Amino acid sequence: MENGENKMNQLIQAAIDTYQAQRTEALAHLDLLFNDATMIGEHSDLLTEVKKWTESLSQAEENLETLKRNFDHNQSK
Repeated sequence: MENGENKMNQLIQAAIDTYQAQRTEALAHLDLLFNDATMIGEHSDLLTEVKKWTESLSQAEENLETLKRNFDHNQSK
């Protein structure tokens, strides 16, 4: 069973890594949109971009919390 558990842990870690990368990407885009004046010229609809990356950030954080809540083996159940 140990090999199966190891593969499950790797799969959970891969999902966590994916959502952490999504979170980092969203934060980077939002930071640029909010703090880089040159972004105004590159995006004609800034609000749409802000909403898109805010949604991505929210989704990543929610998914990370869901995995932590349900599969964090360090917590007592």
